[in-house]
Amino acid sequence: MGRRRRHHSDDDDDALEMEWLKKRQKKSTSQDDDGDREDSNRSKEGPSKHQADNGASHNIPKESSKKDVSNNDSDKIERQRLKKQLKKQRQKEKKAEAAKQADLARQNKEKEKLQLKKIQKDQVAKKNEKKKFNDSKKGNEFKSLRKGVKFLDLKVGNGPVVQHRKKIRVAYTLRAKNHTNGKIIDASKNFGFRLGKGEVIEGYDIGLEGMRVGGIRRLIVPKQAGYQNDDIGAGRGADLYFEIELLYVAP
Repeated sequence: MGRRRRHHSDDDDDALEMEWLKKRQKKSTSQDDDGDREDSNRSKEGPSKHQADNGASHNIPKESSKKDVSNNDSDKIERQRLKKQLKKQRQKEKKAEAAKQADLARQNKEKEKLQLKKIQKDQVAKKNEKKKFNDSKKGNEFKSLRKGVKFLDLKVGNGPVVQHRKKIRVAYTLRAKNHTNGKIIDASKNFGFRLGKGEVIEGYDIGLEGMRVGGIRRLIVPKQAGYQNDDIGAGRGADLYFEIELLYVAP
């Protein structure tokens, strides 16, 4: 038959446990002694590299913490400085904008003043021009003489006055319809005759009365003082438009 089976009791377990604890304590004591000897040797030799590294590593967090605090303060100061700069910049921009608006308003005001002055000046000029035109119109009104002859002095001469039966010389232009752009019918730069002797049409003798040498006069001669119903180039019975300059009067 086989071996008898050994019964395992609680006492056996306790014995085994006690034996394991004793071995454990011996091993721990042996390790502690070795550690003490190693620490003693290390204390004689000075701090090891490992300890130095550990010490340095322990110091690093402190230095890093100080640097972080310093960096935070610097960032805060920098932010405040930038904030002040931005504030100053905005104030400058506001002042510049206000100055720009004020200058623009001043320019607009000056423009309005100039425009007003120009309007007033134009109004005065128009008024003066209108007055001048009215005066010239009054001055340009033809005066009537005998037989419907009309005259207008463009220039009053300062020489001798024409006299009846005296020899005179004139420069003249005869036009149809008007004195400015009418068709030229006849013209002369030196035409001589005796005034009042019937050597020219009656309107000529009538129209030159009172002229002085150097004067220029316009005449409107109707048919009854001219060529009656004859057509000399202006049409039958048409008015004749003379512009005459008195050049000479015989003494």
